[in-house]
Amino acid sequence: MRLSTMECWRSETAAGLLVFCLCCCLTQPSWAQFGGSPGGAGGGPGSNPFPQGGPRQESFRDKATGPVYNLGSTPVADVKILGNETVTEIAVHSYLRTKKGRSFDAEIVQSDVRRLSDSGHFRDVRTYTQKSKDGIIVTFEVIERPSIREVYFHGNRAITDKTLRKQAGIEIGDSLNMYSVDEARRKIQEYYQSQGFAKARIFVAEGDKPEHRRVILKIHEGIQQRIWSVSFIGNSYISANRLNTQIKSKPGFAKYLFGGTLDYEKIDDDIRTLTLYYRNLGFFNAKVSRELEFTEGGDWVYLNFVVHEGPRYKIRNISIDGNGIFDKEALLTQLKLKGGAMFNKAEMQRDVNSLRDIYGGNGYIFADINADTRFLETPGEVDLVYNINEGNLFRIGKINVHIQGEFPHTKRTVVLNRLSFGPGDVVDIRQVRASERRLKSSQLFENNPAQGSAPRIVIRPPDAKALASERRETFYRGQSPAGKKLIDIDVYLPAVKAADAIENWIPWR
Repeated sequence: MRLSTMECWRSETAAGLLVFCLCCCLTQPSWAQFGGSPGGAGGGPGSNPFPQGGPRQESFRDKATGPVYNLGSTPVADVKILGNETVTEIAVHSYLRTKKGRSFDAEIVQSDVRRLSDSGHFRDVRTYTQKSKDGIIVTFEVIERPSIREVYFHGNRAITDKTLRKQAGIEIGDSLNMYSVDEARRKIQEYYQSQGFAKARIFVAEGDKPEHRRVILKIHEGIQQRIWSVSFIGNSYISANRLNTQIKSKPGFAKYLFGGTLDYEKIDDDIRTLTLYYRNLGFFNAKVSRELEFTEGGDWVYLNFVVHEGPRYKIRNISIDGNGIFDKEALLTQLKLKGGAMFNKAEMQRDVNSLRDIYGGNGYIFADINADTRFLETPGEVDLVYNINEGNLFRIGKINVHIQGEFPHTKRTVVLNRLSFGPGDVVDIRQVRASERRLKSSQLFENNPAQGSAPRIVIRPPDAKALASERRETFYRGQSPAGKKLIDIDVYLPAVKAADAIENWIPWR
């Protein structure tokens, strides 16, 4: 009897289902016997607790920490801390991202180890894992660094313990190591020397060994030395009164009361300051040294600065190099220093600023101008060359107003009207400065430069892309900025003093 195609398909399907059911019944006991599952190794001792096979696992995002955890992975049954003595267990847990109830992740455990090591509280961190019926138990064993439990100073009479502890920079509870203790010793010795105790010596009596738990510094202060007088030897061009305004090493008020302590570092700084002062005036070969004359008791000193001035250099010729926009002779007429005058760095810098204002007032705000002093074979003469890299011409693009606090949009408009420049104008650095001064003197905004609260106008430097190609092709005031670079300006204003005062502010323009 011949069967139809549909009947053959039904019989074959039924036979296939019967064979599949029999296989499932026969193979399931064998899986249970080995304690495993069809997709991986058994679960006995030494087996891998993370099966790589198995069905697709769903995931959720932990809102506290952010990473994605798999619901099907092995959970953390517990997190234990061992070895901590002074650092609390709560403090240790604050460094860990491995938490009870979350999925176990070996990479997170390793990052926890690094985080504990970087905390500075421990010199070694070890981890152990143990399987349990609820998941994996993670143990962090920490070996603490010894901490400072006491800080003592012995031998100090002129300076209090409170001052020394502040200068040392170590406190009770800090990690104890030989480097931090030696650094504290060095800082205290430097502080003693700055207070006139040039012969003070500091020794570490305790705190330089791993078994120590306290720091003891022994101090031999010696005598405090003070400056009785300051004099200058060898100066002829510059008076002693003028040189005295350049130094910080001076006798104390009424000798004994305030200041006047002998500080060798301060004296060395004064020598560098005096040398630079002379060279800025054209004494390029000037040299300054010092002599100390102590009294018989050693507590007072006569400080002498020995000066070798040398010749003062004269300017033979002044020239300008690199200019193309402005005429060279016209630029030279704007300079105060002339050929034949004595060299003076302050006047030279003033001329540099004048050239920058000329370029910056005509749109070349990033012109690079430097003065080059060239020594000649003739003794006592130099040439001055002002090197100019003109750069690009810039017009104003966007003006962004930033006002602290809450304010209506109309206030921005009033501020823009107060500025003496607008979008499309050629940048004039002089107008920018004038507008900034006008905002500061308006009495409408908080103005405290010491606290960083003052109106200021910042020209945003262009990036490389802005210099390489034009960013905009918008026409301003009937002019095309084609071939001109556009630059943005930011106006930063502190909080308004009176909420409604700026609304009635009469525009300047």
